[in-house]
Amino acid sequence: MRRFVFDIDKAVAAAAHVTRKKKGWRISIFELLKTMYAAEREALASWHRPITGDNFCSLPKGVVLSRTYNLIKGEVMGTNSDMVNWSQHFSARDGNYVQLVAEPDYDYLSDRECEALDRGAELICSLVAKHGRIADVLNDLWPEWRNPEGSGRGSIPLTPEEVLSQLIEDEDEAERVAREIESVQTAKAALQRS
Repeated sequence: MRRFVFDIDKAVAAAAHVTRKKKGWRISIFELLKTMYAAEREALASWHRPITGDNFCSLPKGVVLSRTYNLIKGEVMGTNSDMVNWSQHFSARDGNYVQLVAEPDYDYLSDRECEALDRGAELICSLVAKHGRIADVLNDLWPEWRNPEGSGRGSIPLTPEEVLSQLIEDEDEAERVAREIESVQTAKAALQRS
């Protein structure tokens, strides 16, 4: 398994779920990405499924959801359906912030996915309250992070297996879960093509 199957509707709903709780529906990109990653991590650990199907990558300031980050930065072609969908709900990046401008359909998210997003938000907010800048704290908390500095690249892709190996101690169990996720992702990809 090398990649998940990205679901733009779930990604938009997840980002909006987190953002709508902020004053003015405005959130820092750092907080949004870290909250979403914390929720994805919990989903993989708890019920062995991703929420958004986004892929992970290590940046100097930690792990992020790569497609969501590219959408926030506007680095996805404007005519791409994912960018069109994202832009209907979120403003263009304004410095280090984005704003929710129209609520999406939250029915794409299950109750447990919303709960994981809420717990991710609580974790990130509590760490910020305690430490202020938390990139280094998160890099220690999430051992799958690898520093891309010195690699000649700005980021390093992380496979689902690399994340799972940090979440599930038993190596055989981690491999079994990876195979299970891969079969589900293969079925999703086949459905998207039909």
